[in-house]
Amino acid sequence: MKLLVLLCIVTLTFADQRIDFFNKLSQSEFGKTILQTIQVQENNVERVLQFIKQLQVDINAAQTEHTNYLQNRNGQITQYINEADQALAKAKQQKAQDEAQLPLKEEELNDKRSQGESKFAEKQRNLDRIAALTAEREESKKAYDQRRSEIVGLLAALNQGKKLIQQIKTGSVFTQQEIFADIEHHHKKFIQRFPDRRGFNSLVSLSLAMAQDSTLKSDQSALERVVQVIEDLADSLFQLQKQEMEADDAREAAFQQAIARLEIANQSLEGAVAYLHAQILRLEQSLLELQNDIATQAQMIVNKQNEKADWLNIQRDETKSYGKQTENRKSQLDLLGETENVFSKGPLTPEQLSFLQHLK
Repeated sequence: MKLLVLLCIVTLTFADQRIDFFNKLSQSEFGKTILQTIQVQENNVERVLQFIKQLQVDINAAQTEHTNYLQNRNGQITQYINEADQALAKAKQQKAQDEAQLPLKEEELNDKRSQGESKFAEKQRNLDRIAALTAEREESKKAYDQRRSEIVGLLAALNQGKKLIQQIKTGSVFTQQEIFADIEHHHKKFIQRFPDRRGFNSLVSLSLAMAQDSTLKSDQSALERVVQVIEDLADSLFQLQKQEMEADDAREAAFQQAIARLEIANQSLEGAVAYLHAQILRLEQSLLELQNDIATQAQMIVNKQNEKADWLNIQRDETKSYGKQTENRKSQLDLLGETENVFSKGPLTPEQLSFLQHLK
């Protein structure tokens, strides 16, 4: 008898496009997520389609948000590059002026005064930039802390939901009714705390909604699937938490490097300003002062060239990352579109449903 059933399933696998599609879903992580949700819904076409449409909305929203972010980011980076170019052009010009003034002692004195003012202004710009970077970093820390708190809240909601669901196994009929009421209350509190239904908020809310299905008390297999969905979501959230922590660490490292570079530049500028002032008082050392200033400008050129290269690398990496994520989201939307098309044709046949429930 078992052999006959197996032969039927194998035959259907080669003959049924839906079964072929289910096999396709099982070949990717995102497809497995869709597949698990379909398995939990147990042929409820309407809920499967709702789930698909919500994911489509979420993915499109994430793409729009990422696009807007990249546009703004490119604008910022272009501004920083322009500032570096301006500073680079200014440093080159100053260096050329200093070299031209070497034979002229009188002009050297006037030029040194101008350089002192220029470097003081540049130092002030660096201080302003440090203040701007610090404010920007504080905002990014605030956003990270808020997101981390949200993830902790989502994990707590999942753990509480899992705890309540597992109590259904051993509870009496009366106790089970109370547990379902507790799950419903827990779900309502979750919605109140996380009204935004995008991304993981939607997935957690959906898992808690699935946990309110009264058939779970008599179907241990379905109950275990709901628990598995919750555990998988929790694992995904832990991974997201780790990724965001690493990203924040990278932002902190970049911030510290930028501040250190500006402080070093200011230290160099302070030395140059003091040195120029000393040369104004000691005209006999004007030649030496001009040579030192030429060296300072040469270092400034190197610094600004490196700074520009750094921003160009950041822009290239972020654009590359955007392209990869855009491609990934397109693949996800294509897969969701295929899933929607499959389920728009109506409920699964008993054979298709049986194959689906046996698919890992």
